[in-house]
Amino acid sequence: MKIGIVTGEYPPLKGGVGDYTHAIAVNLTERGHNVRVITDQRCIHADNQSNHPIVRPIASSRWSWLDIWRVHVATTDLDIVNIQYQAAAYGSMRLPIHFLPRFIVPPSIVTLHDLRPPYLFPKAGRLRERAVWTLSQGAEGVIVTNQQDYNDCSARHGMPPIEQIQIGSNIPCAPPETFSASKWRLERGITPDELVLGYFGFLNANKGIETLLRALATLRSTDLNVRLILIGEHTGSTDRQNIVDAQRIDRIAKQLKIDNRILRTGYLAPTETSAALLSCDLMVMPYSDGVSFRRGSFLACLAHGRTTITTKPTFHIPELIPLENVILTQPETTDIVNAVQTVYANPSLRRNVEEGALRLSKQFKWSSIAERLEAFFSDIISNHNA
Repeated sequence: MKIGIVTGEYPPLKGGVGDYTHAIAVNLTERGHNVRVITDQRCIHADNQSNHPIVRPIASSRWSWLDIWRVHVATTDLDIVNIQYQAAAYGSMRLPIHFLPRFIVPPSIVTLHDLRPPYLFPKAGRLRERAVWTLSQGAEGVIVTNQQDYNDCSARHGMPPIEQIQIGSNIPCAPPETFSASKWRLERGITPDELVLGYFGFLNANKGIETLLRALATLRSTDLNVRLILIGEHTGSTDRQNIVDAQRIDRIAKQLKIDNRILRTGYLAPTETSAALLSCDLMVMPYSDGVSFRRGSFLACLAHGRTTITTKPTFHIPELIPLENVILTQPETTDIVNAVQTVYANPSLRRNVEEGALRLSKQFKWSSIAERLEAFFSDIISNHNA
């Protein structure tokens, strides 16, 4: 198949949607498909090698009507176009991108990474939510990444065929060959008796980082020798709100007088990110809206066999088994503190959860995800040509 993938971000731009797009583009290419990525002009340094997907950085960061026309021209010869959609992935999320399926020739599929409405413009009101459904209903197929979004989309009238296909970890468990967790920690001034908590991902408000900081302050007040490592870049390339959230978090850390107990790694290459994840004793990911399998940062924790303390999902996820492959809490400071103390006092529980996390992570291999995408693309093309 000749497959087009439209995305608002792609390496070297930083962001979860960009990482996901890169992973599926590479895997689909390895399966023998001709893959063309249409993206932001800031991705001009993306590498177009013979065995890699072709990258066409033709759109401005505004994603205006002119950019929609450019996408139209760049996709006319393709068999199918897959639009990667997330509220913050196209900058200010202006209206034009929501009409893209109506302006391209091949059949289109929209991958909804979440259902949050875009900003659009001041006082957009109900138009914000309607924009998401305008995009979805204009396509010939929709992909969602978790059960809750599948239920929400299925309840809508006028939706095209919907397929639930999970995402995978954006960071493989592949540290440098010479990696040693004890050496990694020693090089950063971490003593052997410290309990090291890890947090991975952008400092978005809905990821509960403020709750984590208050939990750290409480743990410090109990004289527990604990440190927090914030792994990775604080802000993405397309979501400006990340910058505001990161600045606020810095202020809170100073107010709580725990700034000296926080190690910020900044951006790391994938192998170094893997090393940082493996060097933490516990991962704490207190999403304010609950954990789900659309969280690439959580999947990275699983892929690295980490005991992860995270918040209870808003709907039942049968694969998540408390005390077997994850530690689930409420998104409250006291609950996070109690969970850390419980796991810290029970090494056998920690080992059990680590083993369970690794077993669960096998469900999220990129090769399997690419195979399911391929099958859905083929079905949509067949229906279109029938």
